[in-house]
Amino acid sequence: MEISKIEVNAYKIPLPEPVEAFAAGVMKAFDLVVCKIINDDGAHGIGYITVHENQGLAIASIIKNSFIPIVLKKDPRLIELLWKEMWKATHYAGRGAPVSFAIAAVDVALWDLKGKCLNEPLWRLLGGCKKEVLAYAGNIDLNFTIEKLLIGASKSLDDGFRSIKMRLGREYLSEDIKRLDAMRTHLPDDIMLMADANEAWRIDQAVIAFKEIEKFNLVWLEEPIKPDDFVSYAHLRSLGKIPIAAGENLHTLSEFNQLINVGGVDFLEPDLTTCGGITPFMKVAKLAEINNLPICSHGVHELHVHLLASCPNASYLEFHAWRIDEFIESPLKVKNGFTQAPELPGHGIIFDFDKLTKFHIG
Repeated sequence: MEISKIEVNAYKIPLPEPVEAFAAGVMKAFDLVVCKIINDDGAHGIGYITVHENQGLAIASIIKNSFIPIVLKKDPRLIELLWKEMWKATHYAGRGAPVSFAIAAVDVALWDLKGKCLNEPLWRLLGGCKKEVLAYAGNIDLNFTIEKLLIGASKSLDDGFRSIKMRLGREYLSEDIKRLDAMRTHLPDDIMLMADANEAWRIDQAVIAFKEIEKFNLVWLEEPIKPDDFVSYAHLRSLGKIPIAAGENLHTLSEFNQLINVGGVDFLEPDLTTCGGITPFMKVAKLAEINNLPICSHGVHELHVHLLASCPNASYLEFHAWRIDEFIESPLKVKNGFTQAPELPGHGIIFDFDKLTKFHIG
């Protein structure tokens, strides 16, 4: 068995309306990179990642120029070996994004191919724990008015969510508090509320914010400071004010290990696209389990649902605002706060490439 062909394409997907997060600013579109790996018997696997606009072509180029020569003609079943070879080949210029994004697209395609060859959905192939996965609406709404923020929350409830996340990071903390108060008043008492600051604060500002925000009884406050300041994460957590979620901007097992070892996180939240794919995500999940921590996810929920469904320590699946629903068959649905991992072989995502054609950029 060997890989006979690899196809890589990038697309720019416009968002229905501009959205804003503190770290990223205003976003009007996102890039989608799709990697198709074809086996010598004609079977194929599809991998994809999403990333901020104007970055997809660079990631696609890494796959085409650095990884196709490594993976082509190799045995697709040797996923760990191929992952290691891709990582080693780009070690000097890599050890993180955008190389991690590029590895992730290839890695997901290999796992999808394996699932199809064995006629098993990924969530069972990866161990299989619980098909139903707890979900939350990961809204990106920092630029929304309070009225629009609340309208969006109501829509999330109508869509079946029982947990909702909102953004913090306005110019003044008082604005964030006003928005939190409006949201908590608007939501029924049994609806869980999270908040994401997207690295908005210095450590001194975060200490003040935690004291002010504690009264809202959040499930967590996500990324209050820059993602790699592990010592400050530990300090914030030691205050005992609000549980902390973090991990979407970490790229290596070592980084996750450092964050855990200093005691800086309550909800570990890796993103398979930023940490190099399914292969390392599952190792992060085991690392969390060893340390009695729940594992959550960030972005690409159509893929992460399989990973969380395979983990005994699974917690929340984020339904991200970057949606590909209109380009795939059978998008995930939420009912009473939960979604279900698909039963189709592999990840079960079937793209409508005809619809994607007009968004093709390379």
